[in-house]
Amino acid sequence: MPMLISHNSALELLRSVPPQALKPEHAMSDLTVSELRPWSGMNDYPTLQAHGLSLLPVHFLVPSSKHQVKSPVTKLHRTSLATIPNDLVREVSPGVFASGPELTFIQMASTTSLIGAVVLGHELCGTYSHFAKMASGFYERPPLTNVAKIENAIKRLQGMYGLSRALAALRWVRDGSASPMETVVSCMLHLPVKLGGFGKQAPQLNHVVPLDKASQRITGKKTCRIDTAYPDTTTGMEFDGESYHRDAEKDRVRREALAHEGWTIYVVNVDEMCSYDELKKRVDLMSSVPQMPGQGEVDTKLGVELLGRLLRATRFGVGLNGTLFGVPVQRGKVKVHV
Repeated sequence: MPMLISHNSALELLRSVPPQALKPEHAMSDLTVSELRPWSGMNDYPTLQAHGLSLLPVHFLVPSSKHQVKSPVTKLHRTSLATIPNDLVREVSPGVFASGPELTFIQMASTTSLIGAVVLGHELCGTYSHFAKMASGFYERPPLTNVAKIENAIKRLQGMYGLSRALAALRWVRDGSASPMETVVSCMLHLPVKLGGFGKQAPQLNHVVPLDKASQRITGKKTCRIDTAYPDTTTGMEFDGESYHRDAEKDRVRREALAHEGWTIYVVNVDEMCSYDELKKRVDLMSSVPQMPGQGEVDTKLGVELLGRLLRATRFGVGLNGTLFGVPVQRGKVKVHV
């Protein structure tokens, strides 16, 4: 009988197995839910570890008729669906399957907060991945899915638990984020005021700008990308981080070219991303970018809470100032060893 690894464990697999290293294969046929079973015990654990799964408990999807057996090493999630479409699951090994990115998003949206689901959606639809274990940083990879594919999966899984929560989160997910901090910028700009965001219209992430000959001469490139862009107003915001922007001269030339093409780019650095007040100062400059209808005044208290949640959700080291000092301290002013 087949096993279907789901929820947290499926997400662990998506993160622990880079697609560049091992291209996943869809199941050959739809899975019959009534036939699904969890693993029988720790004897199967080495097999799962060999395929990239190490965290306990292991989560499985089983039919609703399956008796819930309490176990410290397994967590069962029951469903009343009759079948799971083959293209929504991946074959890990013969008889062992795992939820694919679309199904994993839906499953995780039912167990996490709206903000957590939105952040996860940006990751799955972006070109980066967090590590499977709780560690700062990320690695680059091709997108695992996109908003349209997740939306299509939701339509095909009518009757499954958690679809309404998945749809609610998917509304705020954008394709194309290339880093956790780009996800934070996108969410802060685009999420509605009632959630703590600035309520701006939806941006395009990593928008490609064709360059004219003058711009090509100074950059040596035919196009430039903008982290978070509003093409209608030729306005964008970018995050400057030490690990992403090592060549200051190259960045300067690129932004000169974008200015030549009519773009206004606002930049936030690491310290400014940790401060809601500093971030808001930059967003206030983006007056040409309209808010979504019915947003009202930005709520500072909610904004501070949202930014903190986003930084924690993206594993950003937001705690240094708050943990080590009682006031904001500019990076580099004090030598610390952590």
